[in-house]
Amino acid sequence: MPHLFRTTDGRLWKASQPLDLTFADGSKAEAVWGGSAQEEKLDWWLKKPGHQLTQTAEVAEVAVRDDETQDIAWGPAPAGARLFFVLEASVIGKNGLPYRIAKMVTTATTEAEFAYFRDTRFALFGTLQPDGSIRKIPPLPPPPPKPPAQGELF
Repeated sequence: MPHLFRTTDGRLWKASQPLDLTFADGSKAEAVWGGSAQEEKLDWWLKKPGHQLTQTAEVAEVAVRDDETQDIAWGPAPAGARLFFVLEASVIGKNGLPYRIAKMVTTATTEAEFAYFRDTRFALFGTLQPDGSIRKIPPLPPPPPKPPAQGELF
């Protein structure tokens, strides 16, 4: 699952931090990035009371952190692409203020994405249409995977 992304204005966005999101009608929201929602289960997520589909600003690149090595692999985003987030219903935090959790919509990786990112899930690219539907944008091919580390020669 992606852990970072960069918008075309150069801003870096990280999981567990606040996100600026936009609804299909153009209105704005802020939420804390906390987890993911599989594209295959999107209808289920959106049937929950208060859950809504949102999108980010245009994205330049997306990164996945390898769970084993902690290495971060960046991959380019297609032109005009945005990321989607399911915005959960508002809850009251320990500080007494309301907040919302946003879950990134992910899709199954292609064989090439799996080889490069070493993860079975990747970001779903596209744009939200005025009626709330998703216009998907195919991902760009990822860079070639890194060659295995060379062992000691002596």
